[in-house]
Amino acid sequence: MILRGRPASGRTSSPGTLLRDRIADWRNSPDAELALANAQRVWRRRLLRRQLVGAEGLFGEPAWDMLIDLFIHEAAAKSVSTSSLCIASGLPRTTALRLLQRLCDEGLLAREPDRHDGRRNFIRLAPDLAQRLLAYFAAGDE
Repeated sequence: MILRGRPASGRTSSPGTLLRDRIADWRNSPDAELALANAQRVWRRRLLRRQLVGAEGLFGEPAWDMLIDLFIHEAAAKSVSTSSLCIASGLPRTTALRLLQRLCDEGLLAREPDRHDGRRNFIRLAPDLAQRLLAYFAAGDE
């Protein structure tokens, strides 16, 4: 999913700029701090559960893990590379890449090329999903 906008100057903004602007809106909302704290708590518990059981493939929800990881990083205004997100999923790399592609195809995530390294992409939450995750985590921590 690539979003494009047209600023007042008539120039087309890059997809990454538009996404960052829309994500900045939710990051500045009154619920953002609570939502971030709840998301971090959920993430820590999920990591502890993986370590406790040791069999990542048996008890994981890799797509959910990816979304939580992205939410936490975007709330902190940090970029997440494709490789980093694959690691967060707890899946083998090729399996994680297939899952990532499905999430992008569904319009839940967007790829943004790294301006400094053409071999790398950053992954971002779609703005509407970011808003829904904000509401979800602001309501509680599971």
